[in-house]
Amino acid sequence: MRRAARPPFMLAPRERRTLGRTQRFMLALAVVLVHGLAGGRTADAREAVRVLVPDRDNLQYASFWLAQGAGYFADEGYDVELVVPSAPAQTATFFEERKADVAVLPPPVYAGLVARRVPVVLVANLLANDPIDLVVRRSVLEARGLRADMPLRERLAGLRGVKLGIAPHPPSRLRALYTSVGLDADVDVEMVILHGKEQNAAFHDGSVDALYAHTPYLERAIVHDDAVMLVDQNRGEVPVLAGRQIHALAVHRSLLELRAGLATALVRAIARAEELVHRAPAEAAAVFARMFPARDRRELETIVRLYEPAIPKTPAVSAAQIPNAVTLFPAGQDKPDLSGIDLTKHVAPELYAPPKPPVSEAKLALLFVLVAALTATAGITIVRRRETRV
Repeated sequence: MRRAARPPFMLAPRERRTLGRTQRFMLALAVVLVHGLAGGRTADAREAVRVLVPDRDNLQYASFWLAQGAGYFADEGYDVELVVPSAPAQTATFFEERKADVAVLPPPVYAGLVARRVPVVLVANLLANDPIDLVVRRSVLEARGLRADMPLRERLAGLRGVKLGIAPHPPSRLRALYTSVGLDADVDVEMVILHGKEQNAAFHDGSVDALYAHTPYLERAIVHDDAVMLVDQNRGEVPVLAGRQIHALAVHRSLLELRAGLATALVRAIARAEELVHRAPAEAAAVFARMFPARDRRELETIVRLYEPAIPKTPAVSAAQIPNAVTLFPAGQDKPDLSGIDLTKHVAPELYAPPKPPVSEAKLALLFVLVAALTATAGITIVRRRETRV
């Protein structure tokens, strides 16, 4: 006659050891399953990857910085080691010399590399709308009766004769802005070429009454000098400057061929970062505050608010967008020639796939309970089998 199963405390020592080993094994298996589904990777298990960036704190690379600061690269199993040239102009040379296999590249840089037949492949779009905005001194707007909700042509025409501060490279985009509504920037405004911090200094002391600027000069003028947004290109209101492939994450083609998993993981992390800035901009600003503690928190919150619409919904890349980098090439520089080049070899859109829904804590808890129940069931089964053999 088959005996009833005995509880663990009534088992013989050898039987208890057998059951204990089984339970420990099943519990360890549960921990591995839960940890794997949660996507966790320990610091010891992560691999270092060198990433070239033109400058260390340019918030135009917001998608990349968020992926790093929010720990998304780490979640994929990689620790990012930045490679930063002494001057942004050295970025292309650093990439060609293979000082890093992964890079954050502005459009003039990747277009030049493609034109020189360098095996560069774009894998993630970091910015879709032009990050330069046109801001004006509040007193000037009021005196001229200008408002941000007026038709674009009326706003630009209303600035006729204004001194406008602008860096050396963006005049080509300012001209595209004016041309899009049938105006001529070279005639309608007086462009004053200013380098770096000169833009904020000139706006502050009244040398110019308008700025066509990007971060960090844009948010500084808004936060500290009462600048008012007149043309918000981040929101895509200028079609010729919107829906583009501006800054991009890129790799050498050899890395893509030999380590496609690495490239896919980085793209996946960028996708999470872009989702974060649209879903929770305040959280994104907090990430920036941790990464750049010396920056004014108000400026960081302002630039996140401004740049959020400019960041693409997904990092998907397209060969059709590469020529736009040449069309809007920086003023004063020779445009690269892309004729005869198969641009499809310089993008890898297949690396992006919509992210899977994250495993919730409730689901993880349920999984743990199920595995624990399986552990107990397995232990009882083992004891019963041993009893039937007695």
